Amino acid sequence: MNINFNVYDVYGFAVPGFLLVAVLWLPFGLIQKNWPDPELSSALIGVVLVYSAGHLLQTVADRVLPSSLPNGRYPSSVVLDRADKTFTQRVKERLVEKIGTTFGLDIVLDPPVNATDEMRKEMDRVRNDAFFLCRSALIKSNTVTYAERFEGLYALRRGLSAAFAVAVVYYLGWAYSSLWPGRWSGPLVIGGIISALTVFLSRSRSKTARWMIIGFLLLAAFASGHYLGQSVVGTSDHRNLFLASAVFSFFAFDRCYAGYKAFAQEFVKAVYRDFYLYENACGANHATANQAGNDKTPPGAAAMT
Repeated sequence: MNINFNVYDVYGFAVPGFLLVAVLWLPFGLIQKNWPDPELSSALIGVVLVYSAGHLLQTVADRVLPSSLPNGRYPSSVVLDRADKTFTQRVKERLVEKIGTTFGLDIVLDPPVNATDEMRKEMDRVRNDAFFLCRSALIKSNTVTYAERFEGLYALRRGLSAAFAVAVVYYLGWAYSSLWPGRWSGPLVIGGIISALTVFLSRSRSKTARWMIIGFLLLAAFASGHYLGQSVVGTSDHRNLFLASAVFSFFAFDRCYAGYKAFAQEFVKAVYRDFYLYENACGANHATANQAGNDKTPPGAAAMT
């Protein structure tokens, strides 16, 4: 059986999953010198664990760390605004024309003056549909290049952001486990996970639901560190070590989150740029095939794939 991993599998799942597992294991290695077994059988189990952790991490991160801008709109919609300076006006007009011809979608660069909020939201939904159709067309024609790389990079940064966010509160829980002893942390772990799972399964995409999931998960992470550290952390040196780890994780989260936002926008720009050249690439391929006598497809038909 052949297992093929693409860029997204490595960047989106494997690397963030490895970081999450490393974050959770690090305290035991630093204090108790208890590191993972390097034997092959243990390594194989570790690979499965890392990949599974990556999937779980990205599933949650996709809900709580959206790629939308502060105003709630997505870069795939904003870059087609007439006032946006990402692309020149001529490029945007040409993109709108090609999207309309290829997919039959009517993209409006300027909303009407009297447009309601619902009308603007519907325009954004059409633009988002157009973006994913452009991406699917590029993938189907095997012409997607830089866009795939940027997708992997923004998925990587999103996963790393989520892992470092967990690390901050998890290490704080370890740091204060000896200062605030008690049996309350165990029930908090279970309660936080169940509460977060309940809100997550509700499938609500509202800001309130997103912040509830974040709050419950961070509470569970802090309580987990507190519960595990009560029998391990016993000196101020241990406490200072975990405080330093929490500070480092916070700055790492900040950098990764900023990179995630930046790569999400670069991904959008790469898809639209590739789609802008999509027709020319298809035309060149058809010309070559026709010369060889192997392609009898009518000109322009490939643009619909």
